[in-house]
Amino acid sequence: MKMKIAACVILYNPEQSVEKNIYSYIHHAEKIYVIDNSEIKNYSSKFLSEHASKIVFIHDGNNEGIARRLNQACTLAIEDDFEYLLTMDQDSYFEQPAIHKYLTCIGEYAEKESTSMFGINHEEDLHNEDCVFTKGSPLITSGSVINLAVYQNIGLFDENLFIDFVDTEYCFRSILKGYDIVWFPNIFMHHEIGKTTQHRSFKNLNLSKRSIHSAVRLYYMTRNFFYLNKRYKSQFPEQLYINKKDVITRIKNKLLYNPKRIQTVRYLFKAFSDYRNHRMGKQL
Repeated sequence: MKMKIAACVILYNPEQSVEKNIYSYIHHAEKIYVIDNSEIKNYSSKFLSEHASKIVFIHDGNNEGIARRLNQACTLAIEDDFEYLLTMDQDSYFEQPAIHKYLTCIGEYAEKESTSMFGINHEEDLHNEDCVFTKGSPLITSGSVINLAVYQNIGLFDENLFIDFVDTEYCFRSILKGYDIVWFPNIFMHHEIGKTTQHRSFKNLNLSKRSIHSAVRLYYMTRNFFYLNKRYKSQFPEQLYINKKDVITRIKNKLLYNPKRIQTVRYLFKAFSDYRNHRMGKQL
């Protein structure tokens, strides 16, 4: 039985390559909600007009973050009678065999009604045809498929987080409410995790790629990790330990390989202060 599926992509000052990325899944969804978080509209009207029958474009001049825009997309999809919503980042795209296999695997999955979210591999380029799956691990938003009936039982994405760990928190809450998180490791999607640059290690002087995030992004990562750790540490200690190590690595990369160290330290102090004082949502 064919799934009734829509897609959404949340933009922020996108590059022109986003059009190619949207093309990679435009024929696999009945409707695409393109939500632009940019303060200034800079998106191609020609592209939108060419696909006006399928694309709903939303731009209000406000950067509302990820959580609120995901909730907005879910609400629109539910109002339009869709069952599932594919959520994409602006820098993510599929090869055609991969997205076809992905949606086929979801369609054939026997326990869809008890599954909150499906996801795929974004770290290795795999071409295995099997619908192998695992359960339980948090997924990233990009490339995930949300079961909209379950979403209405789980509740909204947590808008306290604004960006970062929005997907993790939703997965934690889904699991605690008895729903599955299903990951297909043999299906690959291209996804860029921040900008990477080459830097020489202080330990062995070898060159390696490192992700260097802005101080603002590290603020949200740090503040939101404290928030999640307080709420879910007793239920998900292993996953939060992994998250903690990842945040520390990103902070270390920023302090070691970027000259704006004073600004970074100030934002990190603000992250902890805002967490302690319950200043959540958009703060920067």
